[in-house]
Amino acid sequence: MSRILSIAFFIFGLILSAKSQDIFLGNDDLVNQEKKAFLNRQIFAESGAYNETDFIYQRMEWEIDPAIRFISGSVTSYFINKTESLDSIRLDMHQNLVVDSVVYQQQNQPFIHSGNKLRLALPDSLAVGEIDSFKVYYHGVPTSSGFGSFENSTHGPDQTPVLWTLSEPYGAMEWWPCKQSLADKIDSIDIIVTTPEAYRTASNGIVISDEIKDSKRIMHWRHRYPIATYLVAIAVTDYVTYSDTLHLDDGRSIDILNYIYPENVETAKPQTARTASIMQLYNELIGEYPFADEKYGHAQFGWGGGMEHQTMSFMGAFNLRLIAHELAHQWFGDYITLGTWQDIWLNEGFATYLHALAYENLAPEEWPIWKQSSVTSITSNTGGSVFVDDTTSVSRIFNYRLSYQKGGYLLHMLRWVLGDEDFFKGLRSYFSDPEIANGLPLTTNWLHILNRPETLHYRNSSMIGTTARATRHTPLPFGKKKITM
Repeated sequence: MSRILSIAFFIFGLILSAKSQDIFLGNDDLVNQEKKAFLNRQIFAESGAYNETDFIYQRMEWEIDPAIRFISGSVTSYFINKTESLDSIRLDMHQNLVVDSVVYQQQNQPFIHSGNKLRLALPDSLAVGEIDSFKVYYHGVPTSSGFGSFENSTHGPDQTPVLWTLSEPYGAMEWWPCKQSLADKIDSIDIIVTTPEAYRTASNGIVISDEIKDSKRIMHWRHRYPIATYLVAIAVTDYVTYSDTLHLDDGRSIDILNYIYPENVETAKPQTARTASIMQLYNELIGEYPFADEKYGHAQFGWGGGMEHQTMSFMGAFNLRLIAHELAHQWFGDYITLGTWQDIWLNEGFATYLHALAYENLAPEEWPIWKQSSVTSITSNTGGSVFVDDTTSVSRIFNYRLSYQKGGYLLHMLRWVLGDEDFFKGLRSYFSDPEIANGLPLTTNWLHILNRPETLHYRNSSMIGTTARATRHTPLPFGKKKITM
């Protein structure tokens, strides 16, 4: 018990060391764009009604022209009832979207669309465990918030239209009727997008079909892993596609599919080729890429940062840091998704430290620079915790100094305290734990993994107590040795 308490006090001493502040420091384009993208969003509170249903499958069918800010189509949802006598279904759907009809059991059903909520009344109540479905037909002009949830722009010398979505944290409901929640991942999705013939759609999962009909291109993407609502995404323009490949030791391979603007293909090819070596590193450090049966990919879009949409990150550039950061999110952020926005460091801190590990192992000249710049930024202000105490402030959620840099360096400090062997064993245990896989954990889940007797074998338990005690020791020179597995 004393061992568990000591590591718990150490970690929480770091996480809760000071009162958090609403400050966004740093000019890093990776995060600066994310911060801009989510400013001025309305306050969003999850509905208690989310616990009434478990969404097991959704089929999205949309018609989109990237030159026009407009969406039309339908979303079919299959769900399991989790409560006694369910008599209605509630979704999040912005008022700017117009509901044409809601179909349930092949009949149009009455609905109420008010206050950015859509409520479907069921003609008969459902029993616990019963599976049912409904379909929402809708159209409209999605709202605009920063660079956010549904945007169109142009690229290239011909000013070719491009459209993309980016829903983190509260923007999915701005362009499709959904359960805007961290309480329930969708078990499986199909995305079918119809566009003018000249364009291609990039999305989650793998391409099932790509056909031309009546001067329209219809692309069908299928994803068969649980996915958080905010990670569902599409991007549409005149993409050129090509693949990089990671060959695994057992003869399998992982497709790394790239959707790139035509004018940038030759520049992007040598840059995206580095993705395979970064993925191989993460496979060795953490465990195999969690969506290996489908693919990983990049889709170029209209701003300088990146967004880790599940199995296909949307990218504004292809430098080592951005590729490594967004790829890292596939393990921590997508496969394992934070359970509350208060614990955003479980996404961004972990991805930040993984992209730092890419420096250490693949670009060692950048490793000491990352450590020094992180310490300089983190200590530039005495306040702030990686734990977010105000999730209504989106700039606080995506605070670069706290959620990214301090979160990443918190992991580096744990590695110093525990040693390489135990730290990476704990990281692998967290990733592979069956209760966390495809789940929505909290910081306490990470603590629980670290404190399992079979996970760690403390070499110097006197180092693990309070932050003050730990910081009296001289850090080990990690940059001068190879990680031991």
